[in-house]
Amino acid sequence: MLYLNSQAITTAVTCDEMMDAVEQAMAVYEAKAYTMPERMNVPCGDGNILLLMPCIAGDYMVTKVLTLYPDNRVVEKPVIQATVMLADSRTGTPLAIMEGGAITAMRTGAVSGSSIRHIAKIDADSVGLVGCGVQGFYQLKYGCAARNIRKISLFDMNRENILFLSEKLKSDYLDIEINIAESTEDLINESDIIITATTARKPVLPDIPELFKGKHFIAVGSFEPDVREYPDALFRQSSRVWVDIDYAKEESGEILIPLKDGILKEEQIETLGRFIRSGAEPDRGESGTTFFKTVGMALFDLAAAQLIYESAKNRGIGQLLE
Repeated sequence: MLYLNSQAITTAVTCDEMMDAVEQAMAVYEAKAYTMPERMNVPCGDGNILLLMPCIAGDYMVTKVLTLYPDNRVVEKPVIQATVMLADSRTGTPLAIMEGGAITAMRTGAVSGSSIRHIAKIDADSVGLVGCGVQGFYQLKYGCAARNIRKISLFDMNRENILFLSEKLKSDYLDIEINIAESTEDLINESDIIITATTARKPVLPDIPELFKGKHFIAVGSFEPDVREYPDALFRQSSRVWVDIDYAKEESGEILIPLKDGILKEEQIETLGRFIRSGAEPDRGESGTTFFKTVGMALFDLAAAQLIYESAKNRGIGQLLE
């Protein structure tokens, strides 16, 4: 059995390879060629959650155990921690144990990157990030892989998070301008693509319709029925919104709340996989606004783990466990 730590995982594959893998997972999802029980959410008190995510597709099966502890920042530990086990679906034999935080961050970044690939304007060259944690870095990494980004704007309620991420980006992306926005409104004005990756329970952007015109928005952080990062103004400008899985309409307040309030209609919602398969041009409406919400699924973990495992095995990366 192979053990892969975060360093081995991040060096095993490229951003384009990972985006291709999650898009293949979307095709498997649309074909319903998988077995994936509903994600089990186990409350752990004080807003903390344990998530169990199994999936079987093709020759592989995966199980991810993930914890979400928002207050871990106070004790200087990751908010999200996870372990992924990959096994052979034909025999049940364990093949690999992987550091799940890296896989979660990479596949989530790749899903958002895929939305940029297929929905954002081809000439989009600036991206703004609200929420400068670990996931935020991977969102930007895949955004830069999907478009020729020349400027990145950052905003976070925690100034230390902004400064840390800013320095990391400056060292990794020498040719990209890194800007610290004074407000989320300034960040929107300076960006073609806006990504929110926060633990906020209420909208983090101003409820001003004009701000949302002509831009591509990605919501990463909210996944509970009463939680959202975006205000009503966004949906008043969007003729169509995209999600990674149909269940987003039931699980995420980002979609569920505007649906209940009548601001968003069921027929406006489409899965990204279905859209990619159609080969159509994105419906940006009169305002030019596009919106993608990702909640994630174990099928993405399986696709990512399979890709990483096969690449690491071929390249001799990782530690073999007896």
